[in-house]
Amino acid sequence: MGWRWFAAALLWAGAVMAQDFAPDPPNLNHRLPASYPEHWLVVHDATFFHMREGRILFVDPQAETVGGQVRAMLSADFMATYEQSPLRQEHYVVESFFSRGGRGGERTDVVTIYDSASLAVEGEVIIPPKRYSGMPGFFASALVDDDRLLVVYNFTPSQSLTVVDLEKREFVAEHGIAGCALAIPTGTAGVTSICSDGAFLTTSFSEGGAKASSVRTDAVIGTEDPMFEKAGLSSGVGYFPTFAGDFLPVDLSGEAAVPGERWAAVTEQERASGWRPGGLQLVAADRLGRLYLLMHPEGREGSHKDGGNEVWVFDPQAKQRIARIPLASWGISIGLSNAAKPLLVVTTGDLQLEAYDPDTGQLIKTLAVETQTSFIMRGVR
Repeated sequence: MGWRWFAAALLWAGAVMAQDFAPDPPNLNHRLPASYPEHWLVVHDATFFHMREGRILFVDPQAETVGGQVRAMLSADFMATYEQSPLRQEHYVVESFFSRGGRGGERTDVVTIYDSASLAVEGEVIIPPKRYSGMPGFFASALVDDDRLLVVYNFTPSQSLTVVDLEKREFVAEHGIAGCALAIPTGTAGVTSICSDGAFLTTSFSEGGAKASSVRTDAVIGTEDPMFEKAGLSSGVGYFPTFAGDFLPVDLSGEAAVPGERWAAVTEQERASGWRPGGLQLVAADRLGRLYLLMHPEGREGSHKDGGNEVWVFDPQAKQRIARIPLASWGISIGLSNAAKPLLVVTTGDLQLEAYDPDTGQLIKTLAVETQTSFIMRGVR
């Protein structure tokens, strides 16, 4: 598998990208409920082959047709970052525009603000043109301080945090985090970044976005077993998988990150036989507190992006696996709805979205909505 597989998948997507992937269904112009049904999904399609036309899809997986499943869509320009605030009933898309389109020109970074019900653009905030614009992920931005502040991670390659006041709708500050990356929500008004020396750095903000404190842990991540920068968040704890198959729990509920003790996601026999985590978004947590990890059986050095043919389910409190879900197709990313009865969604190697029942492990359906590069799926809030 590996990058040869990924390159083949990208070539396949390129061959079919001229097709009409998701025809505009009639309901796109209808007003949405202020609070979305809990079983809906947010699907971020980065449109890898024409990044200036990315999109955020709101999907009802219980419907059967494309027109029924795609409930709404937002544009998300150039590998955008997305956040949703039920408290403010708004969506935020952090995106970049170039004055000459595909030929470049002057760059403008903005936070575009959408109303949750009408999906009308309510405003935008221009921010310094330096936001991180790599593969979309969950921790390139964060809402903190009861969603009053939006924090955006910058990489130029100098690293910093942009802070936007969402009540005043203005850029208020930029804070350096040299040698550290990402913005993981922490406590009531802070974010944690992962540092190049294996430490965690928590930056907390006072009212208005000024830096209130900066706390750095000891180095806890080593080169002997590197850690993924992705985590399943559950009850204030981030569970970060390692390349060899451990979980590193990090308590993010307080004013600073507190790393805990690693525990094994695989038995010694499974580790010896080659079972390892892998994928693009390979870990997730449901509202019941269960962790999900995408696994493959032929792990080796460099296989951490390969994806997998099983999803393993864990009870993080007991530190043990409680289920194995064999996949009908090779998976490269996973996501979960935020429903009381969660739905597991897997992006397959041929870039389809397959829905599974986590309780039974059964494949329910392949979603009718087709996307080009939807590696990020999450439940609506």
